[in-house]
Amino acid sequence: MGVISTLSRGMRRAASRLGIKASAYEGASQGRRMAGRGVTTTGPNAAIAHSLPLLKSRSRHAVRNNAYASGARESYVANLVGTGIRPQWSDPEIQALWDRWAGEADADGLDSFYGLQALAIGSQFEAGEVLGRFRYRRISDGLSVPLQIQVIEADHLDASHSTTLSGRVIKMGIEMDGIGQRRAYHLWRYHPAEKLTAQINTRVPVPADQVLHLFRRTRPGQLRGVPELTSVIVRLYEIDAMQDATLARQKLAQLFGAFVKRKADADPEDEGPFFGTHGTHVEDGEGGEGIDAFEPGGIHYLEDGEEVTFSDPPDIGSSYTNWLRTEMHAVARGAGLTHEQLTGDLQGVNYSSIRAGLLEFRRRAEMLQADLVIHKWCRPIAAKWLDTAVSSGALVIPDYARRRADLLAIDWIAPKWQWVDPVKEVTADLMEVRAGFKPRGEAAAERGWSLDQLDKEIARGNVSADDQGLVLDSDPRRVAKNGTAQANDPDPDADPDQ
Repeated sequence: MGVISTLSRGMRRAASRLGIKASAYEGASQGRRMAGRGVTTTGPNAAIAHSLPLLKSRSRHAVRNNAYASGARESYVANLVGTGIRPQWSDPEIQALWDRWAGEADADGLDSFYGLQALAIGSQFEAGEVLGRFRYRRISDGLSVPLQIQVIEADHLDASHSTTLSGRVIKMGIEMDGIGQRRAYHLWRYHPAEKLTAQINTRVPVPADQVLHLFRRTRPGQLRGVPELTSVIVRLYEIDAMQDATLARQKLAQLFGAFVKRKADADPEDEGPFFGTHGTHVEDGEGGEGIDAFEPGGIHYLEDGEEVTFSDPPDIGSSYTNWLRTEMHAVARGAGLTHEQLTGDLQGVNYSSIRAGLLEFRRRAEMLQADLVIHKWCRPIAAKWLDTAVSSGALVIPDYARRRADLLAIDWIAPKWQWVDPVKEVTADLMEVRAGFKPRGEAAAERGWSLDQLDKEIARGNVSADDQGLVLDSDPRRVAKNGTAQANDPDPDADPDQ
């Protein structure tokens, strides 16, 4: 015990000499390993207000110029939105009107409602946020419902615009009321980076109920979003720099052909002719040639007594591939994707490993679909659309005010996931459903169906088969699992009165 106490005192004295403060948590120590790391505490908005414009600019630059960043954006959009997250309205009349309006939804007249979903989520990936503005139209415009959605970049919302206005607080362009609710968005009339409109650009306060602000909030009180590539932007640029340096090294190595060096005591007239690249005759000129540039396979002549020395920078050689793979794993993790999705590299992948990776990714994708796409984008649009449809007379719904909440209880159906091995996946689902471990509704939702929609389609298919006198192997009413006819299957051709 005395020895341990003596050692403890010695260690404390040594730590004191080194200036290391004791801490119950190593992560809170002030030694060399942690000195200067994360010592500044900021609120959820102070760091964003300062860094957001540059983060957005660098993220967009990476997406434009880096193949991995561009691929990450495409994979993010394809998995969260795909062909579109679609509503399943309980009333067929409402569904028919929505399906018609979905093709008219874009205020720019280019995309459908589902194309706007992809545009918005892609912008949110690049810039961390995107804005949507409700645009009401005249009845005479001929739209099925006089409402359209305008998707605008979050640059219209100036992150540096923080002030007080008549006792109201404006934080990063967002005007708040006394209880912290969003009251208005102070938007630039034109994109602030467009030079043609810079001289006439002004801020316009737009009521908050006319604006959609789509971003992923990671801290309580956070008002603005940051790009999804924020944590890996530096790594992406360093990977680019490393790949450029490696390519330059390889290109330089291919330029070296041969160097001819004379002996100091040799007679130049006895040298004879030399033949250069591709057998071209090269005469020996006086004083040799000055080497200012190389070309592939060239033969270069040196002056008497001259030598060529090449730099020999450190080379990671065969470990380059492993280094790049490790870096790309980090980029994929930071971007919220799997390594295979980011790079397309399926080396060493088997069924179990890729399925485990996809399941983890799909949990995250389903979370973002529910919280980001559906809750913050789709539901507000559906509510505004239904109100506009009723107020404009496009829909006549008796007792609408009382029924509104029930009508807006919509099933939003995301595109189905493609399975790694459909036979194994379907067999496993079948066993779980038959054992009572999974409801049919969950299995249907995993395939992009609501249960009601699936049952209606099955019933319609059965009626059509019966009308045509077809007995299909997929019909369990008539055919057993082993392919034999069901024992209690009535003869479809028999007279029902006999």
